[in-house]
Amino acid sequence: MTWVVSRQNGSSHIVRPGLRTRAAARRQREVSTTQLEAFRRAGSAVFELALLVDQRRTELAAQGRHPWDADDATRSLLLAVWNARALQAMGSELLDSDRREDPRTTGFVPPVTHQQIWDFFEPVAGWISLARRAAASPQVFVGMEVDLPAALPPLLPLRSGPRKHLKGLLTAGDAMDHLLQQELGVVLNAGRPPARYAVLLGRLEELAAQARASLHYAQGLWDPHYSDELATVILGHLYPALVLEFHLGQFLALPELVVRYRAGATTP
Repeated sequence: MTWVVSRQNGSSHIVRPGLRTRAAARRQREVSTTQLEAFRRAGSAVFELALLVDQRRTELAAQGRHPWDADDATRSLLLAVWNARALQAMGSELLDSDRREDPRTTGFVPPVTHQQIWDFFEPVAGWISLARRAAASPQVFVGMEVDLPAALPPLLPLRSGPRKHLKGLLTAGDAMDHLLQQELGVVLNAGRPPARYAVLLGRLEELAAQARASLHYAQGLWDPHYSDELATVILGHLYPALVLEFHLGQFLALPELVVRYRAGATTP
């Protein structure tokens, strides 16, 4: 099975469904994606912030400093941008997956898919705001404002929902995994970390391997004719993987968070 993930820059286009599309969506009781596309357009501001993160990392490297040795505001910037990018990627991929799986209803998605995408997109604005403040002021520290690691929005119960929704969640998992591997690579290639954090690097790699194994196992369970029981098993492996990867991205910005972290089975 090849899991197709859209590698887009977060842009969206205005979808104007025709009469046939509207009729097909009505038969399937699907709802418009107009509001979701608006969220996606607004959330694409995170890509500008991602460029700023790259710039900060380049500046640190020029000074011979590891990203973990940055000031609290810079590390807060890294964490906030990670959270925004991960959530934006999950929502965008779930939206795009639905279009790929059922182009007859382009511009519409099942209600459960609409709510799940909304839940991914809605927190992005807050993380973008925090990232901009951290970029502007050295006084900002994310740990003083929110509980960390920040939680991933829960996966909604399928309740015998459309099969394309579960497949979309699996490809959305690949979208997050792709981003995490990039972030992990940056940290591993940044040279020797500060002595106080050096011991944590192996722990982060271990957790990354655990998350990826759980994600791939969930994807391996996929069958287009799955039963409700199998869907429950798939979600039982998928959700802990997504939670762990979402947390790992935060640990790669603030490694001290992993010291007392205990990854375990998390039900959606």
